[in-house]
Amino acid sequence: MSSPNVILQSLTATLVGLALTSCTSLVDRWSPEGGEPQTPERFRHAAANDSAAAPSSGPWWKTYRDPELNELMSRVETNNPDVMSALARVDQAYAALGITGAQRFPQVGGTGSFTNLKDSANSLRFTLDPLQYEQYRLAVNASWELDLWGRIRGSYRREEFRSEAAQAQYEDVMLSLRAALARQYFALRFAQQEKAILADGVAVREESLQLQETRMAEGAGVKLDVARARTELESTRVQAAELDRVAGKLEHAIAVLAGEAPSNFTPSKEASPVRLPKVPAGVPSELLNRRPDLRVAERNLRAAAKQVGIRKVDFLPRISLMGDGGVASLRTDNLFASPESVYRSLGPQVDLPLFQGGVRTSAVAQAEAAWREAVENYQSALLTAVREVDDSLLDLQILQQQIDAQARAVDAANETAQLSKERFDRGLVSYFEVVDAERARLEAQRVENSLRSEHAAASVQLIQALGGSL
Repeated sequence: MSSPNVILQSLTATLVGLALTSCTSLVDRWSPEGGEPQTPERFRHAAANDSAAAPSSGPWWKTYRDPELNELMSRVETNNPDVMSALARVDQAYAALGITGAQRFPQVGGTGSFTNLKDSANSLRFTLDPLQYEQYRLAVNASWELDLWGRIRGSYRREEFRSEAAQAQYEDVMLSLRAALARQYFALRFAQQEKAILADGVAVREESLQLQETRMAEGAGVKLDVARARTELESTRVQAAELDRVAGKLEHAIAVLAGEAPSNFTPSKEASPVRLPKVPAGVPSELLNRRPDLRVAERNLRAAAKQVGIRKVDFLPRISLMGDGGVASLRTDNLFASPESVYRSLGPQVDLPLFQGGVRTSAVAQAEAAWREAVENYQSALLTAVREVDDSLLDLQILQQQIDAQARAVDAANETAQLSKERFDRGLVSYFEVVDAERARLEAQRVENSLRSEHAAASVQLIQALGGSL
């Protein structure tokens, strides 16, 4: 007949063998599948040659070939507090992954205790002296849950998905901040260009006012023309001052995005030209790999699916190997010397949920509902991504058409202003026609500059919508 120790050793060996050789994870088998959204074949407003265009290498903002923009972008990653916050969330997620991963290994701990015990005399029946003694104990305990059903492996994989989602969220924050910086930077550059346009307009109106004042002094002019010239001059100066306010706020926004106080930030005052790159749109299915927000949604979906399988496995028993051993004695001098002070225990432990009032059933229902929510969030994120790309493509196409038309309007306005001045010099028209022509020319130039600013913003928006990958 087998001894209890032999039976215990056989049972333990069997359980360990099951844990080490089990290849089937019930978490994987019971986790729901599907939920991946269907992408359209092409973008609605993509040009026919977009998918054939060669992608650019390197960071997307360098395709604009602006050294100052490149230098500002380098500050975002190291100085912006939102970036540092997102990076801290990544660290938290990977720390949680480490905590979960530790469950795959045996857990070993140690304890030590000293007890001074004195019983009450009232509780003793056969002696008048109360019992008093001291006990010393040193012990090592260990436990190891055998992952027969894949619960621990599933939990670890779930945390891996969550860590990857946190990493993708960090990349999404970086992309959003860099795109915002590029838009603000280009808006500042076009504000500087518009200010240059208004500066030319002020110079033209100063010259015109001086001319009308001279004509008035010589008796060839009228007071009304002088008043009109002065009105146009001061109105243009007001518009130029308004642009100083707009440019100042843009500088403040750029400074904050770069992680600096506005008082410590001084951008270049040169209105450098903005050169827009050719951005191939590609095909919608590429967005799944390009856009970090879609990777966030996809990883969250997979983590939610794992959680369903984990909750279902919770119905099954948990089997662990438990071990406890150490030394105990009433005196310190024979705590380690006496063989009788050694004790140990080793064996399996089974935790079986029998009745908990529907807690585990509700937990499964909750996990399944969370998974369905993640599926819809993923679908919504993809639809939003496709819409944002199509919106940006449409903006670029229509704005380019408007810019071309407005450039022709500026040429016509310049010609009209020149002809009006010539007709006024010959005395064929009143000065009012000259004022009106100059006002139309200035407005046409400002509209063209505004359209080019919107076009640059749409270019950045397209790159952001494509996930920052060119």
